[in-house]
Amino acid sequence: MRRYWVLVFGLILLTTVWAAGSGNAGNTFFAAWHLPKIWLAAGLALFGTGLLMTRKLNPLLRVLLMGAAFFAFGLVSLLPLGDFARGMGLHPSPLCVIEKPFLFINAGRSVPIIFFSIFAFVGILTIISNKSFCGWTCPIGALQELFYKIPLPKKLKTKIPFKISNSIRFIIFVIFIVLVFTISFSLYQYVNAFHVLHWTWSWELIIPIAIAFVGGLFIYRPFCYLICPLGLVTWVLEHVSILKVKLNKEACTDCKLCVKKSPCPAVPSILAMKKSRPDCHACGVCIEVCPEDALKFKV
Repeated sequence: MRRYWVLVFGLILLTTVWAAGSGNAGNTFFAAWHLPKIWLAAGLALFGTGLLMTRKLNPLLRVLLMGAAFFAFGLVSLLPLGDFARGMGLHPSPLCVIEKPFLFINAGRSVPIIFFSIFAFVGILTIISNKSFCGWTCPIGALQELFYKIPLPKKLKTKIPFKISNSIRFIIFVIFIVLVFTISFSLYQYVNAFHVLHWTWSWELIIPIAIAFVGGLFIYRPFCYLICPLGLVTWVLEHVSILKVKLNKEACTDCKLCVKKSPCPAVPSILAMKKSRPDCHACGVCIEVCPEDALKFKV
């Protein structure tokens, strides 16, 4: 495990060296992987994975790391840091990675290689470590999680059944594709919470703000579960993740404390040891609260 931490911190150090002059993604597949946001995302995702595997994660540390993710990927690009800041820029956002290629194809244009490159990076992280990109580096996901942690009466906090939320997310995706190829209209344009990170106001922001942040006070990551197309794709990839939360059936006393304390809808399926389960954003709550150490993040 010591070697693991050396690797993680080595990646973070490599970010500052390799990406120092890489404010632009270039026109080759791996050129985008020189961007500092890619290596910082990899470092943060691997760091979070290590915390989960060693049961070192706690609520305060999770809050601090979510704050760090939002600052790094939502605010650093605004700072006067030259090429490094440009390399931390939002474009393309996680939602745009899925949305824009369809728009380019409909317009008869070739899809810029950066979209495939970043999608491949997200996919690799997801396959290695169970939605670690979405759960540990996404600035909108992090901000929603911070909003959800604002203390409110417990009766106001709720969980949408995954069959409902995933159906909504899938239907929106299908409608998006149909509208793009029939009337050249993108439905995501009006529900894209990542537009908030452009830091300019427009009326188009009302719906995504209402869903992601107002809704986020009461529901865990509503934008991720209800709308985000990348969230839908990474949910599919989760099924082949190497590392994920797993149950030691012999150690479990069926106290259901993990179900009560965890904000996400994935835990009941984890306890039932189902092959298909709701999105798990690797928040670590179920692992942390289990009194029998029956839940572990492992192969």
